[in-house]
Amino acid sequence: MEWFVFIHVFVSVLFAVSSAAKFSKLSSFRVTLRQLRITPFWARNVVVAIPLLELVVCVLLMFPITLRYGAVLALLLLSSFAWAGWRAKGRMVTYQWFGGLISERFGMGPHTRHLVLFLLSIYLLVAPFSSTLTLASFNEISTLVLSSLGILVIYTLGLTLRQYHKLYQE
Repeated sequence: MEWFVFIHVFVSVLFAVSSAAKFSKLSSFRVTLRQLRITPFWARNVVVAIPLLELVVCVLLMFPITLRYGAVLALLLLSSFAWAGWRAKGRMVTYQWFGGLISERFGMGPHTRHLVLFLLSIYLLVAPFSSTLTLASFNEISTLVLSSLGILVIYTLGLTLRQYHKLYQE
């Protein structure tokens, strides 16, 4: 199994989880948009459009013929997240990562995550199709999906423990 397939599945799973989390808790995403001073008209549309577009990225990344479109859409979404980070600069804006699963202030953590995801999306856009999901077996894909979910859970637990430690330092 090549790294390209792992990155392919990981980015797809990341966008799927992000979309599902935002859809499950639209109110926390709406709070972030209000803190960014997005007008109510745009906020009503964006609060649904962003998770929907994340779901579209997930689906587009699943098929080799639409992989490049998914990578471009992922880059556009990540650019909009970078714009939100720029807009939040100097304000106390809470970043509701994964629909409020983790709440933190805009800063180096969210910017670093977005940069890594941006670089992975660029890799998906420019990498040659030396191997694709169509060549992988069901067991391999299942293992990659579960591994990706495990990485996200471990990372989220690590962030939660770090926030807990900061909150209750002696």
